[in-house]
This record gives sequence, C-alpha cells and structure tokens, in this order.
Amino acid sequence: MKALTAEEMYEYEKSIMTDKSVPSIVLMECAARATAKQMKQTLSQNDRITIVAGGGNNGGDGLAVGRILHNEGFQVEILVLGNPDHYSEQNQLQQKIAKSYGAVIKTSLEKIDFTKTTVIVDALFGIGLSRAVKGVPLQAIEKINATKQARVYAIDVPSGISCIEGEILGNCVMADETITFGFYKHGMEKEKLKSSFGHITVDDIGFYY
Repeated sequence: MKALTAEEMYEYEKSIMTDKSVPSIVLMECAARATAKQMKQTLSQNDRITIVAGGGNNGGDGLAVGRILHNEGFQVEILVLGNPDHYSEQNQLQQKIAKSYGAVIKTSLEKIDFTKTTVIVDALFGIGLSRAVKGVPLQAIEKINATKQARVYAIDVPSGISCIEGEILGNCVMADETITFGFYKHGMEKEKLKSSFGHITVDDIGFYY
C-alpha cells in the first residue's frame, strides 16, 4: 500500500474538504467512529479506557472516540494535555461535545491512575510531528509505555513518530495497534518501525479515492 508523507496527506484531506465540500468535522467524526468500531472488536464492558489526547486535531479525534465509547456505556476517562490557548478549533468543539454528554475530561497527568487502566488510546500528536517530544507529553508517552497491562491503540500514528521524516523523534508510544485512515503514512513501510506501530489497520472514512 502506498505510504503518504504528512504533507501529502494534508493536501489530500484539503482536496476532499475543498473539491468535495466535506467539512473537516465530518471527516473527524468518521475517523472517530471507524476507530471506535475497530476497538470494539476486542473491548469489554469491564475495560477501563483512558484517552490521552493532545490539543490539536489528533487530540480531537481522541476526544470524539472517548465520547462515542462513553455514550455506548464503556468506562472512559479523557486526558487532554497542552496549553488551552493553543487548542485547535476542532479540539475545542470536541471537548464541548464530550462534556455535554457527560464524559469525564481531565487536564492533569497526575489525575490519571494508569495502574487501573486496561486500554489506552494515544491521540497526543498526529502525523505532522516535527521535533522530539519534551515535557509533560514525553512524561505521558513514558507512562503509556510503562502500563504493561493495557492494550494501546494509536490514532493515525503512535505519538513520537514523524510522518514528515518517517522516523521516531526521540521517544514514541509503543502501540499494540495503530488505526490509520485512507492510506499508510510515511514510516509504516519501514521494517525497523513495525514494533512501534504494532498491528496496522487502515480504515476507509469516506475519502472515495
């Protein structure tokens, strides 16, 4: 399968939104529902699910996944990291929607008890990471990787992998499964990164390519 760089994927999505008049919020909802559907193949009602989301649109995907699973009766808590002043518009909207449905949203890493988590969704960073992760997001990656009892799903790519470079920038989430959309992303074609991506699922979210 063809692997797109971050720049190529952004251009493709832009063409879908402009040429086909598909709003970005629709693509995000499709991505979130495809992710939740894939996850539910292995989830049980006894699972304790933690969504670890950043402040960008990848985090918006994670928030939407958390809201969907919450609405279906799963035990979900959502952690949103990042500067609220820099949250993307889509991320802010997904937070508002999730809160309106009563989903639990926390903003401090210390508020999450990873010892009780059985499923983690990594939605910290998307495909366009351009520098090594530092600070609290790096601490979150380290906590995710240390939670050995949890199955880890990464949305689009594991955080810490750049699809600009097709490489790990410093440290990255070690996913059991990566759920991506439309195409492979740059890095997925590399044998040396397979253990970071885990099983790769490519979902069609209505691109009609």
